[in-house]
Amino acid sequence: MAQESRKRWIWTSMIVVLVLAVMLAIVSKMNKKSPVRSAVTTEGVIKAYVEERARTSLPHIYHVTMPLQGRVLPIAVEEGDKVKTGEIVVRLEDIDWQDTTRQVQDILVAVDNWIQAYEAQVRANRIRLDFTKWEWEKNEILLKSSAVSERQERDSKRWYLDSTVKIEESQAMYHMSKAVQSIVELMPAYVKRNLDRTLVESPVSGTVLKRHVWNEKVMTPGEPLLDIGNLTELEVTADILSEEAVHIQPGNRVEIFGESIGSTPIQGSVRLVEPEAFTKMSSLGVEEQRVAVKIVFAEKALESLSQSGKTMGLHYRVRVRIITDEKTSVSIVPHTSLFHGMEGNWQLYRVVAGRAQLTNVEVGLMNDHQAEILSGVQVGEEVIVAPESTISDGTRVVAIQ
Repeated sequence: MAQESRKRWIWTSMIVVLVLAVMLAIVSKMNKKSPVRSAVTTEGVIKAYVEERARTSLPHIYHVTMPLQGRVLPIAVEEGDKVKTGEIVVRLEDIDWQDTTRQVQDILVAVDNWIQAYEAQVRANRIRLDFTKWEWEKNEILLKSSAVSERQERDSKRWYLDSTVKIEESQAMYHMSKAVQSIVELMPAYVKRNLDRTLVESPVSGTVLKRHVWNEKVMTPGEPLLDIGNLTELEVTADILSEEAVHIQPGNRVEIFGESIGSTPIQGSVRLVEPEAFTKMSSLGVEEQRVAVKIVFAEKALESLSQSGKTMGLHYRVRVRIITDEKTSVSIVPHTSLFHGMEGNWQLYRVVAGRAQLTNVEVGLMNDHQAEILSGVQVGEEVIVAPESTISDGTRVVAIQ
């Protein structure tokens, strides 16, 4: 009997311990606080912007090309050299054109002598024509009085007609030689123009960006020699996704930053949003529709950058932040505190009396880091940042750093 009583006491004790353990676990769970990161709703300035990688560019790059068929001599200017408008930057071998200049002068003299010879021939034929005409008219009169025979009269008439033909022929040759002279007289201007082209001038004051030819070389017209641009006109080109480009307007303020700029961004503004989009392959192999946006630097921005020891050149990589809208004195929370509710509306968790309180909010401007709260949260209230899936409405929470 005592043994059964002892067993009953042991089982009762075990059950009591088990019940106490379960109750203790329940109480512990009820009092457990989930660690969360939190932030305080602040009042400040928020900007809606489009951020993208970009590159420096020039609105105009002048391509100096081979003006005519010939041999280009070694080019003296190098990439980075400064040139001025009208400065000779490339020389072509001009020996052939110098020889042609002298030959054309000789041809002009020869043609002039040729014309003088035909002028003399025309004068001689005119004298012969006058004489044969006089002789034929005289014999025609004498034939009536039988002073000359009919044969003599016909011969004088034939000689007159022959003289007429010869003078017409000599005049035709004279006019033809004058036409040839008119053509030949065009040759000096043509030769001089091509001789002048052997000295290639810079079309603009700027910097030699690229040199296509290094050694002496025979080239055809149109082949590239130099690329010249004015680096004072340097701007930035950003390829923006078309769905983001629709929010960008000329004149929008731009912050230009990146490793090539330094810790302090420099300012700029949108000059042009190109009207035509293009297809570009992303790094993930996805086709994207993008729009080129041209951005100009603010006045003296490049000068101040140069004074800090940094010099921008063509096709340098930068990042741009194009400000599409901006508001001041608004309620701001971290962007990562927001999420979509079951009905698609924006929600977040406020921290109220140590518990997470699910709250519907109305959102205004947003960017990658911040969001404007129009209603639902007041300035100074604490919100949970990037809440985990274990957090629900009413969960006890404790903020951690």
